[in-house]
Amino acid sequence: MKPSSDQLLELLRAAAAAITPAERRFVLLNRTREWLPYETALLWHPQRGIVAHSGVTDVDRLGPYAQWIDRLARHLADHPAGPVNAGQVDAPLGGDWAQWWPSQLLWLPGDGAATADGEPDAQATWLLLRDLPWMPDEQAALQDWQRLWRQSVRAAAAHTRRPRLINLSAWRAPRDAGTARAPAWQRHRGWIAAAALLLAACLPVRLTLRAPGELVPREPTVLRVALEGTVQRLRVEPNQVVQAGQVVAELDDATQASRLQVARQALATAEAEWRQTSQLALSDARAKVQLAAAQGKHEERTTEVAYLEQQVQRTALLAPHAGVVLVDDPGSWSGRTVSAGEAVMRLAQPQDQELEAWLPVGDAIDLAPGSSMQLHLASRPGDPVAATLRLYAYEAERRPDGSYAYRLRGQLAGPARERLGARGTVRIDGPRVPLIYWVLRRPLAALREVTGL
Repeated sequence: MKPSSDQLLELLRAAAAAITPAERRFVLLNRTREWLPYETALLWHPQRGIVAHSGVTDVDRLGPYAQWIDRLARHLADHPAGPVNAGQVDAPLGGDWAQWWPSQLLWLPGDGAATADGEPDAQATWLLLRDLPWMPDEQAALQDWQRLWRQSVRAAAAHTRRPRLINLSAWRAPRDAGTARAPAWQRHRGWIAAAALLLAACLPVRLTLRAPGELVPREPTVLRVALEGTVQRLRVEPNQVVQAGQVVAELDDATQASRLQVARQALATAEAEWRQTSQLALSDARAKVQLAAAQGKHEERTTEVAYLEQQVQRTALLAPHAGVVLVDDPGSWSGRTVSAGEAVMRLAQPQDQELEAWLPVGDAIDLAPGSSMQLHLASRPGDPVAATLRLYAYEAERRPDGSYAYRLRGQLAGPARERLGARGTVRIDGPRVPLIYWVLRRPLAALREVTGL
C-alpha cells in the first residue's frame, strides 16, 4: 500500500518543520502509521542503543526490555533490509519474542553514514512491528520514506552548523556613561519576571495520579456450597478452564450417605406394613382404620428418601456455566469445614474484564465518572490498556500491606486483549488545576500532617 503524493508531501513538511531531533523522530516513528499500519516502531543505534520508541518519551535502557532489544539488534546487525520473525533468530532470543513484540518485524538498517556533528539518526536502524506479514510494496515504500527522512536530518544538521553573519547595522558605538539610559524592559524586568511567574502559576494543567491496578472479572459467578460439611477435595486447578456441569469440588458425603441408607430401610419397612394393612383391610374392619395411617407413614418415608438423595447429590459442587476458575490457595481446602452458603471459588468469563485500581488515601481527589484510565503493563510499555472510570468507592478499604486505599473500577474502552490478572500501574486523569496547585499539592499536604494546621 503505497502512500499518495499528498500524504508523502505532508510527512516531508512535518519532518522539515521539526526543530529538534526528537520532533523529527516523532514524525518517523508515530506519524508514519497514518498511511501504513503497524503497532510499534523504534530507532536503534549500535553505540547508543534505543534512540527513540513510539508511544513513549523514554525507555529504561537498563531494563529487561531494552537489554533484550539490544541483544536482538546486535544479532541482526548484518541482516539485510527486510522482514524478520522469531524463527530466524537464535532460540534464547526467539523464545522471548512473543513476550515483548508482535510476530512480524521489518528490519530497515541505516545507510552507515553519520552526520558530521555526531547526529546518530542517519545511521540508526528503523524497526517496525505488527502481527500481519509485510508486503513487498509496503517494504519498498517504507525504504523510500526512510531515505527521504534521512535527507531531512542531514539538511537540518547542515543548517545548524552554518556560521552566523555579524549584523553590522545593529552595532553601535558605546554611549557616554553619563547619558546612557537602559531600555524600558530592563528597568522593569523585575516586574516583568513577577508577572510571567504569576501567569505561569495560573496555567491549567491536567492533574494525573498513579495507582497499582490489574484486570479483574467484571461479573464473576461465586460458587458456594449448598450444605454444611467438610471439603473432601477440589477437582480443579487455579485458572483452569471448565465446562458447564463439570464437578469442581466435593464435600465429604459419609454422613449424608448413612442417613440415606437408614431412610431407605425405614421406607422398606413402612412399605411392607402398608402392603400388609392393605391386604387385611379386605376382610378386617379394624385394619381399614389403620390403612390411612400406614399409607401416610409410607409417603412420609418416601419424601424423606427423596430429600436425602438430593442432599447427597448436592455434596458435589458443579460449574453453572463455562469459564475460568479463580481460587486462592487450593491446597488449604481439603479437610476444611464449611457452612452452608460459604464461598469456595469464583468462575469468570475470560473476555468479561474490567480494570481495578487502588487509589491511596493520600492521593484521593474528586474524579468524575468517565475519567480516563490507562493500565501500563511492564511487558507492553508503549501499548496501555485504556478504560473509563465506572466506580469510585466512598469508603477506603484496608489493603494486605496495612495501608488504606479507595477501590476504582473502570470499563475497558475496547475488547479484552490481555489475560485476567495482568497487573501494572494505572494512570488516572483528573480535572485541570492551576500549575501552582499541581506543584504544591503534596508539599502542603505533608506540611498539614506535620503541623496539624
